Amino acid sequence: MSNTATELKLVDLGKTRGTDRKPAVRKELQSQLDYIRQSKVDHIYSPAVNKIYDLAMSYVEDAEKHANNGGRAAWTMGLWDCPFIYALDIVPISFTELGRLGSSDALTIAEDYFQFPKETCSMVGALLGEWFLRRDTTVRELVVFNASCEPLNMGYELIAAEGYNVYRYESVNHPRSKDSARLEQQIRFLTEELEDLAIRLTGKPVDLGRLNAEIDRANRVLAKVREIFDLRRNNPLYIKSLATMFLLMGSSHYFGKPEEYEATLELLIEELKTAEFIPSPKGKIVPLAWIGGRGQEFGVYKTIDDCGGAILSWSTPNSWTHDLPKLDNPLASIATHILGKTGGHIIGSPVLRLKYLEDIIRSFDSKGILFYSYVGCSFAGIHQEIQRDHFQKLGIPSISLEGTFQVGPPSGQLLTRIRAFVEMLT
Repeated sequence: MSNTATELKLVDLGKTRGTDRKPAVRKELQSQLDYIRQSKVDHIYSPAVNKIYDLAMSYVEDAEKHANNGGRAAWTMGLWDCPFIYALDIVPISFTELGRLGSSDALTIAEDYFQFPKETCSMVGALLGEWFLRRDTTVRELVVFNASCEPLNMGYELIAAEGYNVYRYESVNHPRSKDSARLEQQIRFLTEELEDLAIRLTGKPVDLGRLNAEIDRANRVLAKVREIFDLRRNNPLYIKSLATMFLLMGSSHYFGKPEEYEATLELLIEELKTAEFIPSPKGKIVPLAWIGGRGQEFGVYKTIDDCGGAILSWSTPNSWTHDLPKLDNPLASIATHILGKTGGHIIGSPVLRLKYLEDIIRSFDSKGILFYSYVGCSFAGIHQEIQRDHFQKLGIPSISLEGTFQVGPPSGQLLTRIRAFVEMLT
């Protein structure tokens, strides 16, 4: 398609969707919103779970209002970087929110305007398209981590040409070898990158005292999340799968409202301590593990609950099983956490995560694993092959699921495979 034809198509989309594009977006969001509304009804007994949903649903809009009112917000990974971003007085808006808030128009933009091949990861296409569609209404700052994946790195270059300010910071992959000197060198490099990033973002060094306080807050929150997961062992469906996924997402960025999120966790802990047991509709609960991306097709989670499964072991990009390290230099603490020296999210070979995954699965006695990745993500596909082979040798059944990042209901075939897998384990 020529550039002229593409521009005409974009104009037509704008006319269809209106100035603020809300009508068409709302139509596309219907299935996701329906699942959230239904989950709120299913959790009517839990003010805390409903509060988590309320925080999630207001997250992006409130962060954008904060920026419009003179504050500062930026699109970020919304994972390991959040204590650092908050310490700079910037509200982080997680990229993953665009999967829930987006529309099918985003992929049209990615393919026709940016000329992204159809085979490209749906996450990258959805992010590019949504940032383009929201370029006149959203925050135009991106803080990006170059060690994620190359298609994303290309996407950052393309969106920068559309008026976004892209602040990059570099890293290197955690080496598979046990060369501790090399790892220490990498931590020093990333620490220096964070020092430089703070100056590029704010014009001055990060306040190390404030960063220490944000690390302390992150560790308090993670301790509360772990307590919730321990309490949930004996009442898995009190917080069902979709709600648990949102709980985990908030554990890194707090939906832009740290105090409210932490208070909600405290409320949820008190609820779980005295809650009545929620039975499975199938009479028996099968403990499961979820490894991979956070599925945007929310029907997947509901299907797992409805057919007697309960995801107890979670390994998503949110590192929740351990605290951030406390070092003399808090920037080195963030760098150490990112590179996985203390067992967290490891940037590098998936082989390095196998023992970590084993520990999570065994600690919750999960009977099967659901590996989840986005369509077109070769990066995740390689990880899955290595991990599936490892756990197959350990005798733990698994299933690989591929879903789309942008909004839309899951396919019937995908749900049928999930039902069959859970029933096999019953």
